Amino acid sequence: MITNLVVYSSETGNTKLLAEEIYYYLPDSTGTKDIVNIRSWNGTLFAENYFIGFWINRGSCSLEIIDLISSIKESNVAFFGTCGLGSTDDYYKRIEQNTKVWLPDSNTFLGSYFCQGRMPMEIRDRYEACRGKCDDAKIDHMLECFDSAYNHPDSQDIYRTHQFVDNCLKKAPKKEFAPV
Repeated sequence: MITNLVVYSSETGNTKLLAEEIYYYLPDSTGTKDIVNIRSWNGTLFAENYFIGFWINRGSCSLEIIDLISSIKESNVAFFGTCGLGSTDDYYKRIEQNTKVWLPDSNTFLGSYFCQGRMPMEIRDRYEACRGKCDDAKIDHMLECFDSAYNHPDSQDIYRTHQFVDNCLKKAPKKEFAPV
């Protein structure tokens, strides 16, 4: 059994960056650790502490992340991720709640950390192409979100990622597992 397992899904590299940061930041003194892209997840790794990362799509996570979250039993679990459209604590709290519903009650939820992540330039081009066809005020808002996310995750996001890991490790109760 692994002590700390970082599993992530990343479409543009933003969540991968946070996942790698979490993996390298986890102190070796806390035990064994590993990092896995969800696309290579085979369900054979079990951990005391899971750090599960994903990119936000329409306020939640992907089906493959839901499958993972739903399969975890009697462990400590934390969520992290990135999103391009949205940077408020209320939005991040909704993402946490939308994702947490998939976590079985036998687990201890340690918390979540979400931040903005840059989007591909094609997204901005798509928004621009909607001008005059959609509500321009809404398009302006989406372009504003795109522009504000362009430099994220940034050094402050990384710093907050470290704080998140520290807080999770402080909260994580030691799990006792029976030998298999």
